[in-house]
Amino acid sequence: MLVVEYQKQIACSADTLLNALLDHSNLDRFFNAKFKVLKPADKDEITGGKGCIRQVSILGVRFEEQITQADQAGICYQVLNDFPVRQHSGEIHFRKTGEHTQVSYRIQCQSPWYIPKFVLKAILQKDIQQCLNRLGDMYDPR
Repeated sequence: MLVVEYQKQIACSADTLLNALLDHSNLDRFFNAKFKVLKPADKDEITGGKGCIRQVSILGVRFEEQITQADQAGICYQVLNDFPVRQHSGEIHFRKTGEHTQVSYRIQCQSPWYIPKFVLKAILQKDIQQCLNRLGDMYDPR
């Protein structure tokens, strides 16, 4: 199992981060991918939250992710099939630290035979670092 993690302190509340990361149609502000909601969140869940299924398009590849948990503690999701990688899941956790929120982003998956593990790890690491850095820049412009 391949695991990639990144942490960053961001100058805003967990609620603000939660809302930004559940605004699926605008996630391309943080990721080099396009997101389209295919199914809204389950009844009585926050907009874009648990049960929501989104299509992700990146480099000509499309796959679907489902939000499995979304609240002030963070967001969890899983890819619904085994393409482009197998058993892909992600967790984004929020922890208040004074005026900031500590954000921890963790992805785990299995690399397919046709993508060397070190290549996939580098791609995923760059992706989550870019996401959190762009998110941080949005709330802490220097």
